[in-house]
Amino acid sequence: MIRLGTQSGFCGGLGLSEAEVYKAMSDVGFVSVDYSLMAGYTANIWKMTDEELKNYMTERKNVMNANGIYAGQTHSPMDAYWGKHPETKEARWKAQIQAIKAASYLDSPYIVVHPLTPPSRIHKRGYDEAKELNMEYYNFLKPYLEEYNVKAAIENMYGYDPILGRMCETTCSTAKELIDYVDTLNSDRFVVCLDVGHSALGGQDPVSMIYELGNKYLHVTHMHDNNYLGDNHMMAGMGKLDWWSIGKALNDIGYEDVFNYEADCPYGRLGNYRPLLSLDLLKVYAEVGKAIVSVK
Repeated sequence: MIRLGTQSGFCGGLGLSEAEVYKAMSDVGFVSVDYSLMAGYTANIWKMTDEELKNYMTERKNVMNANGIYAGQTHSPMDAYWGKHPETKEARWKAQIQAIKAASYLDSPYIVVHPLTPPSRIHKRGYDEAKELNMEYYNFLKPYLEEYNVKAAIENMYGYDPILGRMCETTCSTAKELIDYVDTLNSDRFVVCLDVGHSALGGQDPVSMIYELGNKYLHVTHMHDNNYLGDNHMMAGMGKLDWWSIGKALNDIGYEDVFNYEADCPYGRLGNYRPLLSLDLLKVYAEVGKAIVSVK
């Protein structure tokens, strides 16, 4: 059975406690939260001692669990690529280690870890360079994933072509490349996170990617809609993705993990109406999600 998950950020600014946020999610049918660990590598949270980090995350977990929610997945910091600043590499990668520990303390089975995307990796160019960088990166993380019993979900990405002025393929945009990465790493610590919005922007069909990945590789999802022109992060049905085919594909492959919303819009556009409408909108998200995952 496919379970429903979402972010908790929709309740920001509403004056709700953590417990009230998770209870609101649970009341409308969500069981999982994608807990963000995306704080930048210089953030104070990564400067905590292990004991401090464990205590902090255990408190978060206990509040979730007491209100019918568990951490179905987490997301590591997105600034692991050091680019032109090699002196920051150690600090950036240390933050990834701390994020793995945090995921473990939350009892999250998965942590989404973006692949490194050097600027040269657009369209079909730069494949070998990007793969070499990423094999070093993921193999560096592997022992920590094993020690803390967390699986890294490699997410499909999209790039930007400055000449054409549009989104394009980059590192791990295709199912074939994602599968190649997981197979090359040759460890049960690595799975795939399919971001259906990123699929569209990377020139791929998200439905075809679901079938190609199958339930052997696909264990984590980021579900949001867009217009194929920008990373809009809209609610399913607000853009151009074929949601009934997405739901059917998930069921056809026997997907049994979380259908996880990463849809910030339209929460962020409610303006002064946000305190009045956000919780009602959460219920709409849940009902739409239930309809999508019921398609056989």
